[in-house]
Amino acid sequence: MTRSVALPTKRSILGLLLLGVGLVCGPVLAQTAVPDSLGQAIDLPPGINPVAADLTPEPVDIWDTGVSPTGAVLMSPLFPGWGQLYTENSWRAALAFGAEMYFWTNLIVRDQRARRGRRFATNFLEDSANYRYYNAVAEEDWNQMRDFAWWSGGALLIIALDAYVGAHLFNFDEDPVPMPDHWDDTFGIPGGDMPGGAPAPQLTVFQWRKTF
Repeated sequence: MTRSVALPTKRSILGLLLLGVGLVCGPVLAQTAVPDSLGQAIDLPPGINPVAADLTPEPVDIWDTGVSPTGAVLMSPLFPGWGQLYTENSWRAALAFGAEMYFWTNLIVRDQRARRGRRFATNFLEDSANYRYYNAVAEEDWNQMRDFAWWSGGALLIIALDAYVGAHLFNFDEDPVPMPDHWDDTFGIPGGDMPGGAPAPQLTVFQWRKTF
């Protein structure tokens, strides 16, 4: 007794081929293309939501030096030269401190001289020449004290402005773009041949040689 064997039909073969193509291409087609910052498509693996995946690069503030200009200005009235030290300008800090100490010292000295002169004038009669003289000297010292106070305020304003500008120009002399250190390997020694290039033509006549 012979057993009949059912041969696969064309429809079943086509179905198996489609099933195999679906299994192979399914994960690839499931990836989502998301444009990057340059406008090029980026394929995300399956299971990642392109909305939830934040691929936008964080904005970079090219003007941020890491030093606060407001903080540098507020430090100047508290201690003259502190704002310059904060922005790493030591010689300006010494100059600012010395200028303010000069004005403040003269301000205090003039005030003390005026007070002593006014007290000393009380030892004389009010209508005497000595009384009027020492009162006039005391008044002049107080006027000079007010002048030094104005000069001190003006110098403090300049110091605060200098600290503000110094904070904005912090590390301005340093190049933020990294530069290669091996220029000779790429462009050759100055005055020499390019690396990998053919040597320059030479002309030799007897023992005299000229390189072009």
